[in-house]
Amino acid sequence: MMKSVFSLTFAIAITAGASSAFAVERISTSAWAKTWVQAQDKKASAFSTRALEKKVLGTCEDCDNKDALKKARSLFAEGQFDSAIKSYNQIPRGNTYWLSAVEEKGWAFFRQEDYEKALAQTKTLLAPQFAEVSSTEAFLLQSLAQLKICDYKGVFETHQIFKAKQKNRIMSVQALAKTGWNDSLAQFLKKADSFPLTLADMGETVQTLPLMIYKDKEFQKQALRFKASQHAMALTQNMTVKKALDKVNSDSFTALKNRVQELAQAETDENFKVIQKLNLVEVEAIQRVHTDLELADSMYKTNKFQKVGDDKLVFMDDGRPWIDELDKFEVAAKTCAKGIRRKM
Repeated sequence: MMKSVFSLTFAIAITAGASSAFAVERISTSAWAKTWVQAQDKKASAFSTRALEKKVLGTCEDCDNKDALKKARSLFAEGQFDSAIKSYNQIPRGNTYWLSAVEEKGWAFFRQEDYEKALAQTKTLLAPQFAEVSSTEAFLLQSLAQLKICDYKGVFETHQIFKAKQKNRIMSVQALAKTGWNDSLAQFLKKADSFPLTLADMGETVQTLPLMIYKDKEFQKQALRFKASQHAMALTQNMTVKKALDKVNSDSFTALKNRVQELAQAETDENFKVIQKLNLVEVEAIQRVHTDLELADSMYKTNKFQKVGDDKLVFMDDGRPWIDELDKFEVAAKTCAKGIRRKM
């Protein structure tokens, strides 16, 4: 359990560095509500957070990296995988979109049938620091790449890691799709104050909420309204104003839960598809294990890592990467042996 908490804290710490790239100033809802309540003594006005929403949510944030990811996805869709990979590489480690870029870059390598480089990406995605907050597709990518190189033992190990790291998250998100509420959401709302939200604001609640929920504009808008009206209610003494604020607070809470349900259902649907594919990979691996010929090592292609300069150090992977080693993996794999048959 301690290792899990450490890993998540590490993931949040390095990704939180992206907040410095925000072009939008983060604003405290408690400070904003205090100013609004004080203004009521001079001039009464209807409670509205629209100007605040426009200021903190209506402006592009981290635009350069968002554009790089959008461009990479467009190139990927067009089959221009080399160009897409270059665009993915523009997103720096520690950025909000970095894990997504690493995963999608892995799929680009996979489509190029460069399974070694695809596996190099999953080594980062499924490192202890990220395995619990990476998408289920990251496990599918690794499993498929391992199947392609006939690493059946690796396939089964990946599926075991998937069950260990993702089961609780998948079940929690599935439950959220029905209720729109859990303890993690309550914990987040209790602490949330400054907007726009960052991964650091989510804390450990990220483990049981939909992926990237903090980036969703509708979720942020309703959370902002909920927190601002909640703070204002606690500060004002005017009962008429309190009543109006209570309605805003109730409406935003309902809208927030509805949005959480929508996001959770979308992720649940995607998880279901991934699990089906993982099951197919496992069945295929089991079948191959029982039917493949026993082939000598001489039938395998010899693989060598790329040479490195004198200014670099190389270490064998022990499954516990250092911080500086993340996104620096290389994989050398044996390829599947060719089928052999004789014709009379």
